[in-house]
Amino acid sequence: MRQIIHTAGGMGHHVPVWDIRDDFGDTDMLVRNLPQGVSLAKTLGNNAAVLMRGHGCTVAGRTVRDAVRIAVYLMVNARLQTEAMRFGDVTFLSDGEIIATAAMAASPLAADRVWEYWARRSGYEPVTRPETE
Repeated sequence: MRQIIHTAGGMGHHVPVWDIRDDFGDTDMLVRNLPQGVSLAKTLGNNAAVLMRGHGCTVAGRTVRDAVRIAVYLMVNARLQTEAMRFGDVTFLSDGEIIATAAMAASPLAADRVWEYWARRSGYEPVTRPETE
């Protein structure tokens, strides 16, 4: 998987694929113990995300907001990349564009804006405290 849209820059330069079967044979595809978790973490390494064959993905971020943003745009990017590849050659983001878009997406203004948008769409109402005099 490679970045095709600017909002996916946070997923990093490389998204490795982890296959539980490589180290543990046939399983129910769930990470159920420490050795499996260590194997998954080793494949994730310093990357922001790792695809899990037959399962989904694991995403890491500096904050919960970062991890959510990366996870959402990883999914959007995957869908758009798949669709774009049907039309032929795809021009992916360059290394410089990945660095610049990741920095933009992680900036407080952009990160707060998208988080607020998602919170409002979910129906979340922040708890407000009565003002005291």
